[in-house]
Amino acid sequence: MSFLERLSLWLGRMSAWCFAAIILVMVYEVAARYGFNAPTTWAHEASIMLASIGFVFGGAFCMAEGTHMRISFLVEKHPALARLSNALSLIAGAIYLSGLCYAAWRMAEKALWRFSLSGAWDPERSGSTLNSPLPSYLKALLFVGCALFLLLVLHRMIPRRKA
Repeated sequence: MSFLERLSLWLGRMSAWCFAAIILVMVYEVAARYGFNAPTTWAHEASIMLASIGFVFGGAFCMAEGTHMRISFLVEKHPALARLSNALSLIAGAIYLSGLCYAAWRMAEKALWRFSLSGAWDPERSGSTLNSPLPSYLKALLFVGCALFLLLVLHRMIPRRKA
């Protein structure tokens, strides 16, 4: 197993805990709001951040684990098509993820590298009550997740020698 696959599996397992954290945050929010009439300003944005982390690394995790969804109707009927199907899916994935990486990089760049008139760093903000810079961080994280997924796809395209 390559370093990229081990990294993707580790990131996927760690980010899966984000969904458990969302449950805890939402239970706290419901108790604070309805039990004590003291709603939080951070619970919604925190749950969005946690879910985003889980989803961003989920694709690379599934690729590393080999559990990506496939429509295997033709391959099951004609096993000779398996190599062709695998090659076409990797090529299509590489093309798609290359474009997605480029778009994610452009979005992250515009969101992160913003400066006010005084020259202070001023990343894109959510515009909510909390007005956190989460959108800019999530856009950068999307680029990292796409790049990792693309590297895994390209790694799978390299023929391996059998020992």
